[in-house]
Amino acid sequence: MTGKFNLNIEFMKYRALSLVIILWFITCSIFLFMNMPFIYTSVAHVLNVQHDIKMSSGQISDNYLLIIRYLQSFFISDMQTTLPINNVEKVHFGDVRRLILLNNLFMVVMTPIVIKILIRLRKNRLLWFLKSAFRQIYGCFVFLFVFALIDFNDAFIFFHKILFRNNDWIFNAKKEPIIILFPDQYFMIGFAFIFIFVTVFYLILLRCINRSTQ
Repeated sequence: MTGKFNLNIEFMKYRALSLVIILWFITCSIFLFMNMPFIYTSVAHVLNVQHDIKMSSGQISDNYLLIIRYLQSFFISDMQTTLPINNVEKVHFGDVRRLILLNNLFMVVMTPIVIKILIRLRKNRLLWFLKSAFRQIYGCFVFLFVFALIDFNDAFIFFHKILFRNNDWIFNAKKEPIIILFPDQYFMIGFAFIFIFVTVFYLILLRCINRSTQ
């Protein structure tokens, strides 16, 4: 009985570690996506955002960089943009900023920890303990992706309701034109980017696990 209990504890430990690794992959992918402005400018160009918001491509790019800089900096207290911003927008972007800062903080703190743990497990030939739990956690991640893929608009609203406890994320393009800067397609591409990034690193780690058992 004691042996079975210890085995369950061990399995739960590696399941928790697998969850942390997947979350680490996700935070890294979010950070990379936000800091690849060429993705945003390409989307804005294809969707002709400059026509909808009556701004040049250069102005759109500058505003995007200003907003991204604000969202990721502990030292910038006010969001700077050439577009008019009301209190509702300020509150929402403030909420987004806190989530992004939390994302980046988790990434920075966990990067050396996760790498150290993986190196130690590999050195002690214990990586294979992760295999089953890692597959289960990744399977849940794939399920969420498929759920969002079926109806991205509803999934987008659902995630907003979970992440934000107010309705400040509901914008009117006429009253709050800043929302035009961030079309739904941009977030859809971001979600696909996260899925691809996590999948690639999942497969790399899974290959390392399989090699460690040979």
